[in-house]
Amino acid sequence: MRYFAMLLIGLFTGSLGAVAAMSALKSDVPYNDAIMVVMKHQMGAMHGMHESGKCDATEANHRIALLGAAASDVDAAFLPVGDDAKFKELSGKLRQAVASAQASERSDCAALKKTMGDIGQHCKACHDVFR
Repeated sequence: MRYFAMLLIGLFTGSLGAVAAMSALKSDVPYNDAIMVVMKHQMGAMHGMHESGKCDATEANHRIALLGAAASDVDAAFLPVGDDAKFKELSGKLRQAVASAQASERSDCAALKKTMGDIGQHCKACHDVFR
C-alpha cells in the first residue's frame, strides 16, 4: 500500500513539473513571430512618416536597413514550411525588393510611398500563400 501511495505522489508531482516546464517553454516569443513584429514595426514607422508628411530620407534609410536585416532572416525563422521552394522564391523576391529600396533615392514622400508599396506587395504575396 505504501508503495502504491508513493507511486501516485511521484506521478502527480512529475506531472505538475512537466506542466510547469511546458508553460515556461511556451512563454518565449517564437523567433518567427519576432521577425514579423520587427518587419511590421518598420513598415508602420515608414507609413507614419508618409502620413505625417515628414519623410526624412535618413530615417527612411535606417528603417529600410532594419527591414533588410529582418528580411535576411526570414528563411531561417520559418523553414521548413511544406513548400520550401515556393517560400524561398517569395522570400528572395522580398529581399530583392528591400535591396532595391536600399539602393534607390527617396527624396520625398511620394518616393517613400512607392518604396513601401513595392516591399508591401512582396510581403502580401508570401502571406497570401503561407498565412
